[in-house]
Amino acid sequence: MDSRLIADNKLFAGLDARRIRQAARTAEPRSFGPGDRLWNQGDAAEGVLLVLDGEIAVTQRSPSGADLEIARSGPGDFLGATAVVLGAGIHSGTVSAVTAVRAALIPRDRITALAAREPRLAMNATAHIVATLRRANIRLLEAAEHDHSELERRVCERTADLERVNRRVRRELEIAQRIQRNLLPERRREFPGVTARAEYLPCTELGGDIVGAFQVDETRIALYGGDVSGHGIYAAMVMSYVKKLVESSVKRILLKGQYVVKPPGAVLTSINQAFMTEISLGDPEIYLTLFLGILDLRNLELAYASAGIHRVPLVLSGGRLEELFTLSDFPIGHVGSHEYETHRRQLGPGDSFLFVSDGVVEADHDGEAWGTERLKAEVLRLAGGPSGLDLPALLGSVSAFLRGQPPRDDMCFLLLEVKSSLSPVQ
Repeated sequence: MDSRLIADNKLFAGLDARRIRQAARTAEPRSFGPGDRLWNQGDAAEGVLLVLDGEIAVTQRSPSGADLEIARSGPGDFLGATAVVLGAGIHSGTVSAVTAVRAALIPRDRITALAAREPRLAMNATAHIVATLRRANIRLLEAAEHDHSELERRVCERTADLERVNRRVRRELEIAQRIQRNLLPERRREFPGVTARAEYLPCTELGGDIVGAFQVDETRIALYGGDVSGHGIYAAMVMSYVKKLVESSVKRILLKGQYVVKPPGAVLTSINQAFMTEISLGDPEIYLTLFLGILDLRNLELAYASAGIHRVPLVLSGGRLEELFTLSDFPIGHVGSHEYETHRRQLGPGDSFLFVSDGVVEADHDGEAWGTERLKAEVLRLAGGPSGLDLPALLGSVSAFLRGQPPRDDMCFLLLEVKSSLSPVQ
């Protein structure tokens, strides 16, 4: 298929021409007449369908059994990503042609291979899935309210429907929780002269906390932590999108395999622009607090930027503890075209850097929060051992404060321990 026919599809936004040509070579032309059924809810997914011309309607079955139209798609849109990307393998809705439709199908195995090689394609698909889930949830809730009077007259039927929905939701939440935990960083990861350790205590529902550390190039590592607003499947999906966005935005590959590493402030600026155009869409309740740091392993200088993080991280140096900053910039998704600032902090051998999510300092028991001051005191108490700060013990202190109650929010810890610097590049 000619790559020009699919180049404007939203799935390929931001991809270079070579990747689009690769996709075009695997695309299979498809045509449908008005009223044709493309697939039914529950059918096995063949791949992702790119709409070239015409109009397509997407419907889902409500708990009462009614078919509800949740979206319409036209040229430039794509369908089937939810079934392929999430790995469920079956379609969550019925798709029909409203008018004559010309389309192209990229088989499931090919689109999966392309997404593995190109993070931007995976991010485009994820953003589409999040928007689709939000629209579907709104329509299903509206339908449930409309059907309430009839369902009241059929108590037995309502109860059975709710039981089926609840079983499905519990199953989907279990699967989503497993997926989310697989996205969490390794508990311990070694870099040249630096050790990164992480701990995680989930709440009873899906959360939107993210922490991570990864090597950018031979002389630099990146570390990040943040929190997506809200909980549930939506927050978990946005979290996975942000994780990929952060890790793909830090470095850009130029010709001859050379990397250009953007300052953290510039990275947050680009993330904010992508988040507002692809996820929040101006909704003030959808936002993200995020910290991003890049540590130069040669001189141990930490360049960092913050979007809405105002109480932590903490730096432990020479037995003294300090907050890295007290003021913060706007959260991601609040202000469009905002320029985030990059700050710098010198670290040294023996220093430790600690990031904790909001769920740690806001852990609540009988109306009393654990708080930043209690966090600082426990860090100083637990940092005196020969192996440095005992991160599992710190997590245990918060759990003990809760006295057996599950946390209301996920609690994430990211600890960076500096041992030595690299030899300077000659």
